[in-house]
Amino acid sequence: MLVCSRLFCFTLDELKKYPYEQTSYYGGSFSYELLDKVRVLEGNAKKFLSDYDNFYEYKNHVLTENEKTFFTEYFSYLPEKFKTCFLENVYAVYFVEGMSYGGLTNFIFDEDQRMYCTVFFNIDTFKYNLDEWFEIRDNSIFTKTDEKNRIKVECSKEWKAFLHVLTHESAHVYDYINNVTPYADSFDGSPKSDSAYYKYWRDKSHPVKEFDNSLLSKFSYYNFGKRISFSKANDLINYISKTPFSTIYGAKNWQDDFAETVTFYYFQKAFGLDYKITCIKKGKALSTYSLKQNANVHVWGSLCKELTGM
Repeated sequence: MLVCSRLFCFTLDELKKYPYEQTSYYGGSFSYELLDKVRVLEGNAKKFLSDYDNFYEYKNHVLTENEKTFFTEYFSYLPEKFKTCFLENVYAVYFVEGMSYGGLTNFIFDEDQRMYCTVFFNIDTFKYNLDEWFEIRDNSIFTKTDEKNRIKVECSKEWKAFLHVLTHESAHVYDYINNVTPYADSFDGSPKSDSAYYKYWRDKSHPVKEFDNSLLSKFSYYNFGKRISFSKANDLINYISKTPFSTIYGAKNWQDDFAETVTFYYFQKAFGLDYKITCIKKGKALSTYSLKQNANVHVWGSLCKELTGM
């Protein structure tokens, strides 16, 4: 997940003037060391996250020694370019209790207008496996699900959900720093770039007509907004199978399109993982979507290969 909707109400110059978009708002100094980036969720940092989500019960999580080892180990699994970008450009990392989603990335600026990122992680993603976490995520868009009416996900029961969240948020960091997707075009008054993403997207949150679906604007993930009836699940699976987007989550905006696609590309190449979802209705399997079998996603193959080295 990334910070987007509220920020793009301003021009980039206006945004830079806001306290929460400045490194000084978060205090401390920059460090290239991974664990030195971890800070306490308090004061301004807590206020930013709470105000953004309109939720004021977040708590800081102090990493245990085992959790520090876990974080360091999972960080080592990232593609080299993502690791380097993260270490060189992430200003602060926060581990949070009470988040319903996996993580959030924001960009900030120092007094010389040099961009950095802040990243917030849900500590619960240390506990769930990938199958469990994706089922929470992918079922959260529906008004009601149960054991016989739900989205079943097959990715991995061995790897923890943090593998996805860390890779996905690291992709957002890389995107913000290197302008992979044309996010700056979304600020008022910014002209459209020549980004290849305009081949598939009208703007940051609307695919071109060929790949659009009226359902996309009718739901949000993790219960942050509208939800739709589970009766639409089969339609969504059939839809995503015919698009260049790797997941339904990625079809919501071009930044998550990039983050999801490069993440699952890397999962396939590095760990042999698939992302497979099945619509279970009245206890029976209806349509199934397998990312490995979605030939349309290969339009991003060269980019993913370049970034992951695989």
